[in-house]
Amino acid sequence: MPGMLSNALSGLNAANVALTVSGNNVANSATVGYSRQAAQFATSGNLNGVVVNNVDRVVNGFYNQDIWRTQSDASFYNSKQSYLGYAEELLGTDSLNFNDAISTIADALSSALTAPESPAYRQEVLSSAASLVNKMAQINGAISDQRDQLGLQLGETASSVDTTLQKLADYNEKIRTATANGDATAALKDSREQLVTSLASYVGISVSEQRDGSINISTNNGSPLLVGSQAAKMTVDRTDVSITFGRQQFGLTSNVGGSLGGLIGADTDVLTPTVDAMSSILSQLADDVNSALSQGFDLNGDAGIPLFTYDAADPLGTFAVNPAITTDKLAFIGGEYDAGGNWVAAGGVGDNSNIQSVVDSFKSQSNNYSLLVGRLASQSSENQSNVATTQALNDNAVAARDNLSGVNLDEEASNILYYQQMYQANAKVISIADETFQTLLNMF
Repeated sequence: MPGMLSNALSGLNAANVALTVSGNNVANSATVGYSRQAAQFATSGNLNGVVVNNVDRVVNGFYNQDIWRTQSDASFYNSKQSYLGYAEELLGTDSLNFNDAISTIADALSSALTAPESPAYRQEVLSSAASLVNKMAQINGAISDQRDQLGLQLGETASSVDTTLQKLADYNEKIRTATANGDATAALKDSREQLVTSLASYVGISVSEQRDGSINISTNNGSPLLVGSQAAKMTVDRTDVSITFGRQQFGLTSNVGGSLGGLIGADTDVLTPTVDAMSSILSQLADDVNSALSQGFDLNGDAGIPLFTYDAADPLGTFAVNPAITTDKLAFIGGEYDAGGNWVAAGGVGDNSNIQSVVDSFKSQSNNYSLLVGRLASQSSENQSNVATTQALNDNAVAARDNLSGVNLDEEASNILYYQQMYQANAKVISIADETFQTLLNMF
């Protein structure tokens, strides 16, 4: 009799706990980041009833790792795309197109072939050259603005990483203390997982759970971000990013992943190569045009002077029309060697034999510019494809996690009904035990 009663009481208590757990799941069905919980039953021994060993969160570490990995990948490509798309649009727009500006100059030079001494035609050449310089200055200014914006975004992202890491360090300490005291940690772990997901959007991470309930986090390349309650700090200097952990410092590249890696990649893979390519194009153009003009003579019979100037340290930022050049100093007159082997003017003011050489020199970099624009378009298209792919993978990972850990109201309704029947059945056993006991007492 005592065994029947104690068994029923243990079943009653277990059913009550299970009903409480299911009720809590239903109450939190709309709570973001909530992982459903389940009561774990175990036999209390030979015919000694049932016990609730613990109440566990229904989670799968692999699903969480998959979410964090795909979240990092999606954030990487998304943050990079804004700068990649901007660079593609900037160089491809008609109003700033290098090749269109070169064509305008070539047309002006071709018009000058009919009357090379005409001040009007010569002024048109200088004006179209100044227009090219103005367009390149606008491109340089736009890219400089993008770099400034990139620096601000890097700083804001690094600050968000620092804040998130410190919150995670605090949760580690709370969970470690709760675990040591035998207190519930489910809500704390749910909140911590949400923070880890946020962190994964900033950087690619590797997470390992420790026996005391805390987690350690490092970057994909092994640089420590969080160990127990100690968090790393990030430092940003323009577009250079580093991590400081204790006395160690680690520089970060785009390989760090997440939106931070995407932003670093926007600088190293998009903005800097674009500036370098444009600088190469403009410096080579200036050298080619200036060289062609140096072979001719101006209206005064003097050797040609440069049309363009630039600082070799920053060709895109310093590309300009030579302030010393005027309409009469454009060297359209061809040259030839005289009997003494000297390079002299081949004709008078109406000579145009050097113009074609100048036209050809202007066209020398058109192909390189087209290749640059095409390369940016190809990179942007590939990156957009990666954005769509990684987002789909992340959606799938979240769906898989929610399918396991999310609250299914139909399932919980079924569980509540089952545990209600379990409760009623055990209550019935208690009632029967009581009636049996009373019957035994009445026999004496």
